[in-house]
Amino acid sequence: MRPLESQRKTPEVLQAFTEVAEEWLQRRRNRRADGAVLDAVQRRQERHQGEQRAHTTSAGNGTPATPSAAIVGAARLVKLQGEQPSASWLLPLDRPAIVGRSGKKTSSLDIDLWPDTAVSRRHALIWFDGKGWCIEDLRSINGTLLDDSDIRGQRAIHFAPGTTIRCGYTLLRLTALESEIGNSVQTSAEGS
Repeated sequence: MRPLESQRKTPEVLQAFTEVAEEWLQRRRNRRADGAVLDAVQRRQERHQGEQRAHTTSAGNGTPATPSAAIVGAARLVKLQGEQPSASWLLPLDRPAIVGRSGKKTSSLDIDLWPDTAVSRRHALIWFDGKGWCIEDLRSINGTLLDDSDIRGQRAIHFAPGTTIRCGYTLLRLTALESEIGNSVQTSAEGS
């Protein structure tokens, strides 16, 4: 196993967000309170995107000089190994995605890795913080491996598209939708 590069300083905002998300996951479900947390996350991301747009516009016409965070950040988890019926899961940009195992037909989980019994009910949390993708193990029994490094007991860790995530016996890969779109355009242009 190779060690992860340690994060020197965790931004205060990210640390506060992680603490709120952890508290949210550990309490009893309440639709009204859950909605308030998700609204707060969405407002934070909209505010961040608004600040980013203000700093990345052309001087003359106000058009964005760089792609928006939504385009850059859009991603999915693709199953490389596992017995789940889904082959991939689209990750939401406006809220944290909960990875776990339900064992039921209907689930409140965003990424349900049932029938993998080595996955905890609430195993990990994945979210987009405006700069990149973050993951945190939620004190799962068997831990979460990011590439070959165990991240159990660590705070939020940034990871990039192409990184593999192992939860239980299931192996997933983060794939950027931007690169998927680019590959399909390139393939169709070559076929013409």
